[in-house]
Amino acid sequence: MKATFATGAPGQQPYSEMETQRNNLAAAEHPPAPCSLKEAMAAIQRLCEPLVAERVPLETALGRVLRESVCAPEDIPACDRSTRDGYAILQHDPAQVFQVVDTLYAADWKPRQLKPGEAVRVATGAALPCAGLRVVMQENVATQDGSFRIVTPETALNRRQRGEDVPAGGLLVPLGTRLNAGKLALLATVGCVQPRVNPRLCVVHLTTGDEVVPPEQTPLPGQIRDSNSILIRSLLQPWPCDIFQTHLPEDFALAKTACEKLSAEFARADMVLISGGASVGEKDFTSQLLTRLGFTIHFSQVNLRPGKPLIFGTQGRRVAFGLPGNPLSHFVCFHFAVAIALARLAGEAPPQFWRGRLAAPLTAALCPRETLWPARREGAGLLPLPWSSSGDVTCFAAANALLRVPANTPPLPAGTEVDFLPADFQLPSILT
Repeated sequence: MKATFATGAPGQQPYSEMETQRNNLAAAEHPPAPCSLKEAMAAIQRLCEPLVAERVPLETALGRVLRESVCAPEDIPACDRSTRDGYAILQHDPAQVFQVVDTLYAADWKPRQLKPGEAVRVATGAALPCAGLRVVMQENVATQDGSFRIVTPETALNRRQRGEDVPAGGLLVPLGTRLNAGKLALLATVGCVQPRVNPRLCVVHLTTGDEVVPPEQTPLPGQIRDSNSILIRSLLQPWPCDIFQTHLPEDFALAKTACEKLSAEFARADMVLISGGASVGEKDFTSQLLTRLGFTIHFSQVNLRPGKPLIFGTQGRRVAFGLPGNPLSHFVCFHFAVAIALARLAGEAPPQFWRGRLAAPLTAALCPRETLWPARREGAGLLPLPWSSSGDVTCFAAANALLRVPANTPPLPAGTEVDFLPADFQLPSILT
């Protein structure tokens, strides 16, 4: 479905700046009840649908999610092969002296049944001429005039047996697998050169806030450098995608006009992310903007710290999030919300909580909201990281996990078993 910048229902007038402020004030006075973290994650998983798959060349499939199971069309390897340079003889041949009757290199295919006392000179990787052979390493024989005798006995067969890796029809790469270099090589091995995968995603990311300036600019009093753009771009890298980023003015009418000029970008977008403007202040218009873009808003608050003012909407298979503007909230919301949507769009299993143990005490004060606490996973332990507020940019530079701390949890001693969400998306299953 193509995106259009909606102008409202028939007969409805476009929002004015004053109307937007009135709507936000009304929402602030009568806010909808926030959903729980569990409800939010379940809603995202339920409402996001996989995009239509496509077939692409192997060269462009790195990082894509396989949307079909690939099975071995034949035994792998397809025949017995030598693993050493040496001489192939019958596995239980009692002869003392062997006559060399042929030579085989890796590209040769010369089937023949060997007789007792016969041998074939073979290179590493050569297809063995018949079943039931073993290979004697060349350094373990003494040769003379086209024959040899074994001088150092060995028990190893020095062969790869037909079908020992995968038999014909065996599963090679299952549906829903992220394709890394090794898996692509495996597909090439069996001639699967046009795998059926998820399409390359298109993401539109809009930042907001008149106080936000580019990172290369020296901020004036009251201004801050934009860290959310590079944060989002970096977090998106594990998913092959095209990213369009721009900044919107903190004025609804001007922002609406700017979005109208971006109709081509919105038409291609599978996901729209808006940084900031997700709360209910006078200049917070993200919810109205997403509605104008044709998205149905499913929730606008999560009973969570940090990341409460999170907006989630859909339009067909398209997904949108209004992310709270503070960087730590961005980091948290990406991992528990945006990452689920990305996984669903791509057709892979969404992120799940794991179990681990605290490597140090978690001494936080009681909080009436559930918390996703930044932590550092080191070995088998989880080290809680200090953070002062949702605007703290220092802790998530070291964070690679988020501890799930239920509401009103007292301080937790070291060794306590906790749920955590991995937050180290550096090409997660591309490299593993």
